[in-house]
Amino acid sequence: MQTRAIILTVAAATAFTATSLIGVGAAWAADSSAASAGGTSKKQMRAENRALSHAVRQSLTKVKGLNSSHINVLAHGSTVTLAGTAPDQSQIDSAQAAASKVTGVSHVNNELTVSEPGN
Repeated sequence: MQTRAIILTVAAATAFTATSLIGVGAAWAADSSAASAGGTSKKQMRAENRALSHAVRQSLTKVKGLNSSHINVLAHGSTVTLAGTAPDQSQIDSAQAAASKVTGVSHVNNELTVSEPGN
């Protein structure tokens, strides 16, 4: 009698596990098809972030008197982060103004600092 109870318990556990795995697979498939059909994939988001970073970088290089060689531009969604150094505060302000005017930028995190002479 004990053997029969053990066999039934193992069979029930196996059936439950198989059902759970099928449900998880179906849910995963539904999520991935929904993301590719209507949402934005990670690959597409990365491409959009790179494109926005590039646009901001191009904008910085066109500002007269701005030395942007030590400015890094990172984009995440519509938020752009400027990091690095600039020779003086006026160039930091110019970089922020130029970045905020780029189409697609809603917020600029300005983490620029004034570079110390000799560095």
